[in-house]
Amino acid sequence: MSEQRKSAREGGKQRQAGIGDVCRALWKRIKKTTKRTANRCKEAVKNLPQTIKNGCRAMADRAKKKWRRLMKQAKQNRKEIILHAVQFVLSFASVAYLIGVVMLALNCLLYRLEIPPAMQSGFCVRLSLICAGFAAVMIFTRRQIVTRFCIMAAMPFYFPIFLFNTEYKVLMIPLGLLGIVTFFANGAKEGTKTILGTVYLMFYVLGAFCYLNVLDLLKTSSVETVTEAGISPSGAYRYEIIEVQDQAGGNTYVSLEPNTYDIRYDHCTFYAMGYDKRIYLERPLTDFQPQWLTATRADIKNELIAINPDVAFTMSAAQMELLGLDKGYTKDYKASALSRSQRFALGICISNDLIGDQTPESEGLTLYKKSDIVTLTYQQIKELGLTASVEVKLADLTESDLVALGVPEENDVLLINDKVVFRQLIAVLEDTFDNARSFGYLLE
Repeated sequence: MSEQRKSAREGGKQRQAGIGDVCRALWKRIKKTTKRTANRCKEAVKNLPQTIKNGCRAMADRAKKKWRRLMKQAKQNRKEIILHAVQFVLSFASVAYLIGVVMLALNCLLYRLEIPPAMQSGFCVRLSLICAGFAAVMIFTRRQIVTRFCIMAAMPFYFPIFLFNTEYKVLMIPLGLLGIVTFFANGAKEGTKTILGTVYLMFYVLGAFCYLNVLDLLKTSSVETVTEAGISPSGAYRYEIIEVQDQAGGNTYVSLEPNTYDIRYDHCTFYAMGYDKRIYLERPLTDFQPQWLTATRADIKNELIAINPDVAFTMSAAQMELLGLDKGYTKDYKASALSRSQRFALGICISNDLIGDQTPESEGLTLYKKSDIVTLTYQQIKELGLTASVEVKLADLTESDLVALGVPEENDVLLINDKVVFRQLIAVLEDTFDNARSFGYLLE
């Protein structure tokens, strides 16, 4: 038994000695590894400037190689780059095309196009050349985004051009071919062209259908015939004598409109629409004998004063400014006649303007009764969007005042069957035609 214990004790000491050796060996290895790592870090820090320099040199070499490769490719693709640049520049010609189509559409809405028969061939040739030039440029630049946008945006504006000028094939055919060719040659995706083409087609068909049906509904049973037309001696006005046949025995009237608002070109004329006024009417049908005279400004003034010494004209705000009548001008309004926003702009209110717990003091306003009078100056009237006007007797207007208002020295006077029905002086003072455009002609 004693020998076994002795051998066991000796075995335990050997095991303890073996673990210590292992730990010492590991510590030595760690120290050695740490030292080696520290030495490497020192060498790396010591060689850092050279490493950075080598890295920059390597990056520069790579950049040079890449630049040389790009320049080589650019030289090889120089023609393509020049082609794209030329297409990009020429694509802005489609902007001029879009502006031209929009302006033509607006002119067709606001004016009546007239192409004399003798000028139609020349008009067609000129328009065809213009359309061919735009078509060539837009087909060449069809993949540019500017060209694609302008082609698609111009399509709805063809509608009024075609709707109001169906009698002029010399206009419709070149423009129609231009629109169709550029639309299908457009570089947009097929899905986009299909969707927009369907929308535009429905717009054309439904728009024309609705417009023509509205015309049929509003069409009257009376028949109008222009029996005579002409221009005043000064060329400022044109007139028409129109006979109307209806179930009530008919009537005859004189229509007058300005002759200076038209747009004239070599091969066509756009006649201004919506300014015509019926200045004289007789029922039933009557034979009108028109006669134009020229009278001086002073003669017409004296004639009107002799007929009525108190004859007066209402001066608009623009005319007041020309005569200096806006200085010192005031006008009275009831507080209730002004809108809530207008009262607040003036710093006043009435009881109906206050909501909830609002009080005049909390809002910084002065409380007025509904019947209280508010006196406004000319400037306040303009700022609030109200209308300023004043009546001035013709006898109080001097020659310089009439000149400032635009009354010419020589005035046109129209007589119908020896009866004066129009005086240019009155038309100018009453602003009969200026800023008085009506769009009812679109439904005639």
